[in-house]
Amino acid sequence: MGFLTLDIKGVVAALALAFLFLLFGNFSLLFLAFMLYFLLLSALVTNAGRQRKRALGVYQKSRSIANVISNGTGPLIFTFVFFVGALNGSAVWAIAGLAGFGASVAAVTSDKFSSELGVLDGQPKDLFTLKNVKKGASGGITTFGLAAGLFAALLVAVPFSFIVFRTGVPIAQPAGIALYALIAIAAGGFVGTVVDSVLGHFEERGIGNKFSSNFICSVCGGLVGALLLALII
Repeated sequence: MGFLTLDIKGVVAALALAFLFLLFGNFSLLFLAFMLYFLLLSALVTNAGRQRKRALGVYQKSRSIANVISNGTGPLIFTFVFFVGALNGSAVWAIAGLAGFGASVAAVTSDKFSSELGVLDGQPKDLFTLKNVKKGASGGITTFGLAAGLFAALLVAVPFSFIVFRTGVPIAQPAGIALYALIAIAAGGFVGTVVDSVLGHFEERGIGNKFSSNFICSVCGGLVGALLLALII
């Protein structure tokens, strides 16, 4: 028994995180909704080309606690930043938290698309050496995978930016911020998946694992999105 790509233990961990997203999101459904959106998109790309992935030995049907924590902790950190900003009436911190959250979700979504779809087309190369690596190897990149990652970042950035920064949170917002947020969040999301590929190079050499890489990817993506928006506005 599970839900989408999560096994039962993953569902329990996701429910615990869901409560924290509600709590630190001031019981707004926004943060939880976008985490569910990420989960849905992940399920779709996980099952894309399923038979071919099975033939390659890279198909992973379900995810458990470690996956939930490594993908969810980054967005949760930025939700907490929003919570602190809203609690203290600081629009700067609240906006930083929102942008960081959006970019963090964009990063893990981008990484998921890159890894799940990248194996379906092209010969992956190591990001550092540019030598061919086997399909599914950590750190391997393809043009198709990078394009899929950018597309995924936009799938998150576009709705998040225009829902949140045009109609959303009750904080002061500079004019035109929705477009700036879209750019910052999409860029943060794409940077996140590149960071994950960089870390994947070291995974293959025994330094770190896919869970630590996912966490760092989500945090780096969120930081880039938040800082870029701060610089733009």
